[in-house]
Amino acid sequence: MKPRVVFFAVLLATPSAHAGSKCVEVSDVVGHEKCSRYGDAWSVERTLPFLFRFGIRYGEIAASSASFREELKKGTHPAGYEGFTYRGDRLGVHALPSLGFDGGIAFFVIGQLYLGLEGGLGFGSITTATFSAGRYVLSSDSGIDVTAFHAGIPIGYRIALGRASLRGEVLAGGTGVTVSHAASALSPNVTNESLPSTVSATAWMFLVEPRVAADIWFTQHITFGAYAGVNVVDQASHSIGLSLAWHHRAFDGDMRLW
Repeated sequence: MKPRVVFFAVLLATPSAHAGSKCVEVSDVVGHEKCSRYGDAWSVERTLPFLFRFGIRYGEIAASSASFREELKKGTHPAGYEGFTYRGDRLGVHALPSLGFDGGIAFFVIGQLYLGLEGGLGFGSITTATFSAGRYVLSSDSGIDVTAFHAGIPIGYRIALGRASLRGEVLAGGTGVTVSHAASALSPNVTNESLPSTVSATAWMFLVEPRVAADIWFTQHITFGAYAGVNVVDQASHSIGLSLAWHHRAFDGDMRLW
């Protein structure tokens, strides 16, 4: 038999290959297979467009615009203890700083327009003035005495610039800050023994934070980014952050240079 005839005979006898596809037997019955489609492992069109982000955040909340309310649960109040409130300007500081972590998830809904969920927690230390609130005298506590937290829904748009990208987004949600104090009795009717050693009060505020952000692609799935934003509800409150993100869709489906 001629070599050319042998070659075509072997070629016809060999099962046909499907570029980029793979079939796996799913039962003992011959021919019951589950096959992937061409491009399932890398096709942008068939990859869910979402990302996870985690990073560090530094924020400042303006003290003067906050109203604090004591957060000790009524069921745990000692005998003779009463809750208290105070305005933030009585703290004697301009801002309440915090450093901590934030993160979230985002989904691309149309092209490079995305929305998601975000939350964060931070801690700080300040030296406050000594002042009275209700029936108590509050003085600066030592160590970490500021706890800040926020949660919201970011919505934004990404502009691809090859291995870099720019983003504009708005985070809408809420933020809160808790300040701890050492307390003593203002009135002789309340003994110091009836007070906790430390009391805290929390202020809640709306958060509408426009941001500018930039990202650099380390790989087709991992970026390093930075952002800065200001809360338009209280323009003296602002934040900056650094983060790493994992993108399920390579380059978020677009890395063209404009």
